[in-house]
Amino acid sequence: MYDDYTLYVEDLSIEYTLGLRRVYALNNVTFGIRKNESVGIVGESGCGKSTLAMAIGHILPQNSVVTSGRIYFNGKVIVDSEMGASFSLRSSKRERRIEESLKMVRWKGISVVFQGALDSLNPLLRVGEQISDIFIYRAEKAPDEARELSLQLLRSVGLDDWVYDAFPHQLSGGMKQRVVIAMAISLRPSLVIADEPTTSLDVLTQYKIVEELLRLRDTFNVSLLSVSHDISMISRLSDRIMVMYAGKVVEMIPSSDFSRARHPYTFMLVNSIPSIQEDISEVLPIEGSPPSLLTKPTGCPFEPRCRYATGSCREPGADEPRVVEAGHTVSCTVLPQMKRDARASSAVRESAHGPEGTPIIEVRDVTKVFSKRSGLREGKASAGSGVTALDGVNLSIYPGECVAIVGETGSGKTTLSRIVGLLDEPTSGYISYMGEKVDLKDRRAVSRLRTSIQSIFQDPFQSINPRFTVARAVAEPLEVNGLREGLEEKVMDALERVELRPVEEYMHKYPHQLSGGQRQRVAIARGLVLNPSLLIADEPISMLDVSLRAGILNLLRRLKQESGVSIMYITHDIASAKYIGDRVYVIYRGQVVESGSVGQVISEPLHPYTMALMVASRGFRGSARSELGERIFSTEEGNRDTGCLFEPRCPFSRDVCSRERPELKEISSGHSARCHFAGTLRAEAMKAQA
Repeated sequence: MYDDYTLYVEDLSIEYTLGLRRVYALNNVTFGIRKNESVGIVGESGCGKSTLAMAIGHILPQNSVVTSGRIYFNGKVIVDSEMGASFSLRSSKRERRIEESLKMVRWKGISVVFQGALDSLNPLLRVGEQISDIFIYRAEKAPDEARELSLQLLRSVGLDDWVYDAFPHQLSGGMKQRVVIAMAISLRPSLVIADEPTTSLDVLTQYKIVEELLRLRDTFNVSLLSVSHDISMISRLSDRIMVMYAGKVVEMIPSSDFSRARHPYTFMLVNSIPSIQEDISEVLPIEGSPPSLLTKPTGCPFEPRCRYATGSCREPGADEPRVVEAGHTVSCTVLPQMKRDARASSAVRESAHGPEGTPIIEVRDVTKVFSKRSGLREGKASAGSGVTALDGVNLSIYPGECVAIVGETGSGKTTLSRIVGLLDEPTSGYISYMGEKVDLKDRRAVSRLRTSIQSIFQDPFQSINPRFTVARAVAEPLEVNGLREGLEEKVMDALERVELRPVEEYMHKYPHQLSGGQRQRVAIARGLVLNPSLLIADEPISMLDVSLRAGILNLLRRLKQESGVSIMYITHDIASAKYIGDRVYVIYRGQVVESGSVGQVISEPLHPYTMALMVASRGFRGSARSELGERIFSTEEGNRDTGCLFEPRCPFSRDVCSRERPELKEISSGHSARCHFAGTLRAEAMKAQA
């Protein structure tokens, strides 16, 4: 039986010891991966997916205990509760047996692609040296042969030879991740574990990494185990998907059937995500929090959060897997009673309105150039002498609307948000607030305006002082601006507005006592406490679990509708931009390449870059290369002075694109694009829809 699988995990249970307490991280997990098969694991933080991956890769921490089960690799036992009962106990006999199994599986048998490529590479060593070391010390190759093998490996993942001599900081995030993938396949392992391989990468780079992993799987005939909270990525990468919750497998389903998921948790997880393909009036968050793993649950662990739960869900055996159909198992007792209504909305979204009145913020002809010599601190370099982060950007934000800024990493989104937030000065151009030009040299006036423009940052773990209570963190903007009158009342009101209830319970908590979603709500309350006119939300959901993102998006939408606050929403995810935005600006290499209402841009994209973002954002298995061509994934940049910046990547480029710089032109009412052929693309799209 086990010989049919590259990997087979049987009844695996793992605990962590924390002083006198035990954390039941995995509970009776069973699954297998066949040769050349790709299996994906999805679930919230703390569900046990990373613990499972570490157990397979033999990299569990020393306070872990394997209490039951076995792991078979190519038919041989590599972990069981007898030989590795505790990774913290180091008897000589057990040590020898563990080390023997490690030598058998690491690198040559099982390799791991870790979450942060920057953390996986030594910043002090050149890329080539790090890859060559694997061949020299693991495969006993001579240095010259190791160099040639390393160059071949880099070429196999689509990287040029110059990368061999580069340091990690000289590579983009996607290039670093491909280096890590190259290292993982260097000794031709039977199994590659990809632990959050696309986290923190923008959507086009994510798509590129997914296709690279699939190509390498087929080229080198390896099995692939992927771990992520990104359902769209996992559905494209995997043949089968395993859903985990509270240390247990709750559903195993073919990825082609994932839209027909049957477990309430899987179903609710899928329906908490905005879709680029569907019009959804409201995504529905999963209420509540995962259970504590300090005690073993009796019955179904999802029962307290499940809208379909019955009394039988609390009984022992309620979480036993049941076969729904071939290849599809579900750990749930209420399947016949479950109604597929999670996409239904409890509130109808108001239709997006057009701009009205005087803009809160206007950005006119703004350029930002960073000096190459002085780095990001220098903002007064002239165009041509440094790195152009923004190039002639025009933007307006009106009262009560949400404007989404969409683009890849390095497109200039965050630089634009800092200029709008009066945290940076443009190299040229100007900003107007409520129709009046802002004198950026008048520090006192700028300081006053900043109280009307507040920011929510990407990482809630770093944006709040860990030594401050929630009350003090929210009150700080009031204290800094000398607004102490009614301070406690204002703080409580802000916490109430972000739905942290009961407010009194949260006032005296510290950040480490909160979940990621609760921390982000505190950050939003901190931004709201001054009653700003504009809230800048810079990637506010990218660091959160999928189940928490819907709650934050719905909160921002409700705040806009109820209080009239305008929102500048920064993202690389065009699906969330569609869900929350009224208008959208698509930015590429510092230029606005398309703008218009969300409905216009999503249903009728006029710029090839927007089309590429949409293709890469789709939640089904497909190929952007087949739809838009190989060159869309190029990193080459066009001539900023004489041609279109997107020309080297554009599947529709013509000779004129490299000779003449396109201007941002209005193609239809309120819908503009920076493309010589935008009108033609629009006509072709309308013809296709007819």
